[in-house]
Amino acid sequence: MKKLYSQMSRDELESEMLENLEAAARAEFQSQKELFERKYYTAKAYTLNPADFPPGIYAVEGQPGTLFQLKYLNGIMGWGTVGAEAEASFLISMLTPVSHGG
Repeated sequence: MKKLYSQMSRDELESEMLENLEAAARAEFQSQKELFERKYYTAKAYTLNPADFPPGIYAVEGQPGTLFQLKYLNGIMGWGTVGAEAEASFLISMLTPVSHGG
């Protein structure tokens, strides 16, 4: 039985990330590709330090033009808003800072 990502070492997570990228590249259907990409981002999130993601504006990987206002973190998930009011959450591994504060 596989370990949970939260129980894996960095090496195990990196191996899992590689496996998921390779599986996504081989996927026949878009839904399969998206599943493996999500697993990749989840494993990657566990290699990051949530403290490196202060509140602010972030671009979202895989969603061009999407600006996310990060308000708070819960584990590896960032919670906030997209646009004027739409509540949203993204894995921290999908976030790239645009600005902080506000």
